Amino acid sequence: MNNDRLKCLREELELTQTEMAKMIGCKRSTYSLWELNKNTIPLYYLNQISNIFNINIDYLVNLSNNKNCKFQKVEIDKIELGKRIRQARKQINYTQEKLASKLNTTHSVISAYESGKTSVPTLFIIEIAKLTKKSLNWLLNKQ
Repeated sequence: MNNDRLKCLREELELTQTEMAKMIGCKRSTYSLWELNKNTIPLYYLNQISNIFNINIDYLVNLSNNKNCKFQKVEIDKIELGKRIRQARKQINYTQEKLASKLNTTHSVISAYESGKTSVPTLFIIEIAKLTKKSLNWLLNKQ
């Protein structure tokens, strides 16, 4: 995942890494590693940035060039996210096994995501969005 947009957003807002990190609730060193593309930003923090700065979450992860769009500010609900992953998977006629194969994981992992038992890693939810042609806003029930 390329986090260039994260850095550009911070610079547009004229914030330091320390200020940005404080606003979203993480350490500056952690935030810095996201901007340097050394670590993947967790979905929770992407959602925080989207909510706080009214930025399209799809824009932040390079799934859209539309920076500003209308969406609801919501906290991540693992159960609702799981339901939407299941719905999106079924709309493209994938079984859990087929989706697991595409994501190089197991059927039980997909089952855990869909039941809301496990948090979905950022890179997985981005790949699910790409495969199902759904926005992260839709998957997170932000629309």
